[in-house]
Amino acid sequence: MLFNYRYVNHSIERFQVYLDHLVKEVWCKPGGAFSLDLLHPELKLIVEDIFNDDSITKDHLDGPIKRIYELFRTQLSVDQRQQVSRWYDHNNNIEALCACCPGKQPATYADIRAINADLESALKAFCKSLCSDVIHLKAVASRIGDIDAHYKAFVSENREGKCPYCGYGDIKGSHNTRREAYDHFLPKGTYPFNSVNFRNLAPMCSECNSSYKLAKDPLRHIDPISRRAGGARRKAFYSYATVAAGITVTVTLNTQDVTNLQPSQIDLHVTAPGRDEAVEAWKEVFGIEERYKAKLCGKNDGKAWLVQVIEEGANVSLTPTEMLAAKRKTAAVQPYVDANFLKMAFLTACQTANIF
Repeated sequence: MLFNYRYVNHSIERFQVYLDHLVKEVWCKPGGAFSLDLLHPELKLIVEDIFNDDSITKDHLDGPIKRIYELFRTQLSVDQRQQVSRWYDHNNNIEALCACCPGKQPATYADIRAINADLESALKAFCKSLCSDVIHLKAVASRIGDIDAHYKAFVSENREGKCPYCGYGDIKGSHNTRREAYDHFLPKGTYPFNSVNFRNLAPMCSECNSSYKLAKDPLRHIDPISRRAGGARRKAFYSYATVAAGITVTVTLNTQDVTNLQPSQIDLHVTAPGRDEAVEAWKEVFGIEERYKAKLCGKNDGKAWLVQVIEEGANVSLTPTEMLAAKRKTAAVQPYVDANFLKMAFLTACQTANIF
């Protein structure tokens, strides 16, 4: 990704605390018959409130928690419970997984299935419900805040207004009445236990989220023929890393006919020192090469950028080369304004190809 989000602490994170206790201290250490007293005290109150709310027709927590408890208690061995506990820790260390730390092996639902198919089914439904239903319920939001409140706090700190995954898509900010969707960077349909972990959740522009990333897994190499994930592990960019990725985009044009420029006539080079695997993951998951090349071929993007350099420069008695130098200074300070990071790569390629 082109720049990192700054993580924002918020009371909504309390739900992950409840889940920590539920998985590690209740499910993975079952004793006798289930009792609500086993739950984190705050989660117990939430479960009771939902259970007693006649307006809620779906059994979101009480029944699923009990059923999963019984599966752990009656169908899993001690060793299997300990394994699930370790998997829970690994799957919630998002930064370590993105760094491909050898000591942190992520678990998928397929791994859970290998232990117990009923447990896989129950956990998948439960974890999906947490992010799609439970965290939005009044019984939860009244205690720990809601997604909208978190989003307001998030965009108050992260004010760039651009999507860090593509660099040019708009992200709705504090002046909008709507918000962007939160993406599960490690897909919730693949990895259990982190569906409400906000270090795995980040706003993403609709094109990145709904058109390109979808349920792709950034942690696994994608087979170039089948286009299916599931290969060896690889590194990926962590959304809340404290060190910038250091991505550089360069462009080479294999034609001087920019008016009729085609993606096949563009060589796009993306580099980040020491981050080759993460760059590969970013490019594959977000369709970076296709999208950037399409933008460079666009009438109101790449082609318009070239016209601006030539015509705007003429209006102020600057040659295209002088105009490019001026724009490069601006881009160095504001790389994501008007996709400057990509604009400069394209205009530099035009200059190299003797287009101006």
